[in-house]
Amino acid sequence: MKRILIIEAQMKQYRLPFYARLHESLRAEGMQLRVAYSGPAQEELGKRDNCDLPGEYGLKVKGSWLLKKRLLYQPLLREIHSADLVISEQSNKLVLTHYLLLLSRMGIKCVAFWGHGENKQGSSSFFLERYRKRTLHWVAWWFAYTVGVAEYLHRQGVPKSRVTAVQNSVDTRQIQECLQSFDANARAALRASLEIPAAAPVGIFVGTLQKIKSLTFLLEACLRIREKVADFHLIVVGGGNEEEQIRQSGAQHAWMHFIGPKFEEEKAKLLGIADVFLLPGAVGLAILDAFAAGLPLVTTSGPMHGPEMEYFEQHGNGVMTACEVEAYADAAVRLFLNPQELRSLQEGARSTGRKYSIEAMAEKFRNGIALCLAGEQPDGIRSAWRGEEGTS
Repeated sequence: MKRILIIEAQMKQYRLPFYARLHESLRAEGMQLRVAYSGPAQEELGKRDNCDLPGEYGLKVKGSWLLKKRLLYQPLLREIHSADLVISEQSNKLVLTHYLLLLSRMGIKCVAFWGHGENKQGSSSFFLERYRKRTLHWVAWWFAYTVGVAEYLHRQGVPKSRVTAVQNSVDTRQIQECLQSFDANARAALRASLEIPAAAPVGIFVGTLQKIKSLTFLLEACLRIREKVADFHLIVVGGGNEEEQIRQSGAQHAWMHFIGPKFEEEKAKLLGIADVFLLPGAVGLAILDAFAAGLPLVTTSGPMHGPEMEYFEQHGNGVMTACEVEAYADAAVRLFLNPQELRSLQEGARSTGRKYSIEAMAEKFRNGIALCLAGEQPDGIRSAWRGEEGTS
């Protein structure tokens, strides 16, 4: 039985259904999955969105932060050496990333990366960025978050034959199924529990409460929206180090509702009573929370978005404005005051939400694992490097 080891720094709630599905899929193929992870760092605790995997395939280990929390070491050497394939997130902060690169470079271990490929945050030094790019093709396989990430890897010299675009997703089906049984009476009751009138236009934010999400910008924009749409309400779902700012705004304005972190059915129902998804800052997988619920995304332009922004279509499933509070607020107001345009974008969002799923992502991942194990043995990896030394 082939052993597959996936290494993550920590485990997030949104990954639970993916790993459950991948575990079942690999087991049906006679492969054993083990997912290793550690508890969250101190700064992550406030998000309150971590979880544990079932012991059947989850392995939680105590991580040690080094060099003023710049590096994370996880004691997984025994698991690494007993695995047929090791898949790690591409992250310079993980000590094991560099060890795995060395093993892969020497042709000792079959190693794969999955992630963004490109660092769009611009937070690394020149040396680290050069190292990051130089080592992109040192692994046997790549599980790219999206098609766009796969294209970036190709441009950096990683052969197309060694890349699987998994189309990173959340459990869109769970949201869709929940909302199908969430009738008008239940929606009205939930609104009433929050003191939101049945017909009031509602914007919702779901995500981590961090500076990168532009929460100050969001609150300022919502004040302007409220000036032009008198019965507008905002719902904020999530946790993080910017939480106090949201709490204070909620205390000052009865139409701002801070809910805290919510998951699965509770989150789906909150999405179900909103009209638009408001996220002016960095967009990641939350875009699929929005689309699965049929909510158009209202966001701003900029380089901070994650690769999942590829799922966005201007005026098809959302609206992108300049990074200006007034322009952003005006775009939301226009949707609230033009029901036909809003319904069109909601249908576009709903249509996009049906294209992406945990089931499809897990199947792509399983296929990539099978292809990697079938065609990339250590000797083959070493030979491939000899032919690619000039590509980076």
